[in-house]
Amino acid sequence: MLTELQYRLLLNLSRDPAAGDYAGGTLKVNASPDSALDFLRKTIPDFDRMIENRKVLDYGCGYGWQACAMKRAGAASVTGYDPFPKFTAPEGAGVRFTTLLPTEQYDVVVSCSSFEHFADPLKEIAAMKLLTNASGRVAISWAEPWFSHSGSHMNFFTRVPWVNILFSEEAVMRVRAHYRDDGAHRYEDGGLGGAVNRMTLRKWERLLASSGMTVEWSRYYATKGLPAVTRIPGIRELLTSSVAVVLRPSASGPEPLWKRDRRDGSGSREPAR
Repeated sequence: MLTELQYRLLLNLSRDPAAGDYAGGTLKVNASPDSALDFLRKTIPDFDRMIENRKVLDYGCGYGWQACAMKRAGAASVTGYDPFPKFTAPEGAGVRFTTLLPTEQYDVVVSCSSFEHFADPLKEIAAMKLLTNASGRVAISWAEPWFSHSGSHMNFFTRVPWVNILFSEEAVMRVRAHYRDDGAHRYEDGGLGGAVNRMTLRKWERLLASSGMTVEWSRYYATKGLPAVTRIPGIRELLTSSVAVVLRPSASGPEPLWKRDRRDGSGSREPAR
């Protein structure tokens, strides 16, 4: 009975199924050739300098516009990898796309707005390490941790925040079925890479600690720029909107391009998505 009530309430709080998806989210941003690098530039310091004249792998490249934009921004070459074939961006000089995990190594491996969707995050970060040469970098930027206001990734049909906390999974999936026909019954079941792995900040920190890589720089960005909330245990899970990190594949290597931000976690503002 409670699930039925939650279902009806959430359905009433959601958009008309005949209308288009609500705008927003990095998926839509990265589908545009003009704004494909906005999120990376706002969350990773000196991102353009990091990829300049480098051989780059876009790990989880989605539609592929990020890869094209990185080539235009000065990368020597860019490979876009995504196991779910949905490339709409064209290949060109120095840009190629593949659904098969590459075997060569790269100067920079970039993962943007993908980490919260990986079914096996530990496996993916291990692959990123192997694909990065000894002097290279892994740059990861992802949004909407599991307990954040949009952690459910259901904001394409409802404006209700913290849906996964306020409503049962069954109720949410029943409403979602009005907008997606992939048969998903769990958050982990969404089609075309749209599944959510329930990545919390605590899980993320454990993942980094077991990655075998050195954290060169990291930061949490607070929802709406709320001051200091990303430092408060518990509260930070609810009010952190995005996470960014730069990793070295080994403890030794050249001097870092960035100075570590010793205010890690303060989050001056929420990056636009």
